[in-house]
Amino acid sequence: MDVKVLIVDDEAQLRILLARIISLEGYEVLQAEDLTSAQKQISLHHPNIILCDVLLPDGNGVDAIPVLKKLSPESEIIMLTAHGNIADGVRSIKNGAYDY
Repeated sequence: MDVKVLIVDDEAQLRILLARIISLEGYEVLQAEDLTSAQKQISLHHPNIILCDVLLPDGNGVDAIPVLKKLSPESEIIMLTAHGNIADGVRSIKNGAYDY
């Protein structure tokens, strides 16, 4: 089984770096710069893993977890952020994220 990883982050340099590292491990990597693009990628490719930033230009990744899970229930979502807090972490897990 080929594992597909979707990276959702508006910081292009970080997204590209993560994509390179993950692809070197043999995974297929998809990228999205915002939630709108992420939803398109999920609908088209149904990634196994979604690495999603919390603060995105078109919304909050924590709030988007239920929408992303509805598009692809089998996808595991891992939230990434440089501005973490306990409340977002708890809300992420309650919303269906695998980890924060």
